[in-house]
Amino acid sequence: MVRPEYTRLGRCEVDTQWTCDISELHGFSASKSDLRDFATTDQMVEKNSREMISEISLKKLDENLAHREIRIIHSPGSDYFTRYRWDGRLWLMNSGGSHHTAAAKYIAARLGCQVPLSGKLYTYSLDPRAIASLCNDYRMFVISNDSEFQNAFSQAMRSFNATWLWHSMPRPYTDARAILLPRNESRSMHVAKALDTAGIADLGAHLTNLATRQDSFVMRQRIA
Repeated sequence: MVRPEYTRLGRCEVDTQWTCDISELHGFSASKSDLRDFATTDQMVEKNSREMISEISLKKLDENLAHREIRIIHSPGSDYFTRYRWDGRLWLMNSGGSHHTAAAKYIAARLGCQVPLSGKLYTYSLDPRAIASLCNDYRMFVISNDSEFQNAFSQAMRSFNATWLWHSMPRPYTDARAILLPRNESRSMHVAKALDTAGIADLGAHLTNLATRQDSFVMRQRIA
C-alpha cells in the first residue's frame, strides 16, 4: 500500500548563499576525535588539541583559520551546513578540519571576534499532519532489518494471520525497518501490545515527539 504521507514526512529546504558566525556552530559530522565523547566543541579542543588554543590571540586565531582542511573556508562548495527544525542546532557537515575549526571558535569567543562562514544550508523539517495521519491509522515500530530476524517475524505474523506493512528507514538507520500495524485490525493490535511489552521502539511516539519539539522551537524563534 502506498501512502502519500511517506513522501511528505520530511522536507528539505536549501539556501545556497547562507552566512553565519562561527559561534553558531554546535558540532561537526566528522572528526578524528570521537564526537560522542563531548557535549561541546570547546570540550573537544580543550581535551585533544590544547596546543591549538595555547594562546588566546588574533595570531593564533588566524593560524587556526588558515588550516587548509577547513574546507568551508578554503574549498567553497565541498562542506556545507545542516539544521534540523526539531533540534535547532547548526552542524557543519565537514570532511576535515574539525579541531582547527573548534579551536578558532574557542579563541574567537574569548576575543569577542566575529568569524563569518558561508556555504549551503540544508534545513530539514517534519510534516506534523503527515505524522498525525499515519499515527491515526497505524501503530508504528522500528525493528531489526536482519534477514534472519525478518524471516522469523514474517513467519510469526503470517501464522497469527496479522496484517502489517513495512517501510525502509533512512540513513543512518538502514539496518532497521519500520513496521506499521493497522489500528482497525484486532490481531495487529495484539501484536502492537506484544511489541510494547517487549520494549520495541515506538516510531509513532518518537515522530510525534519530534514534531511537537519542532513546533515549540519554531514558536520560540518567532517570539525571539
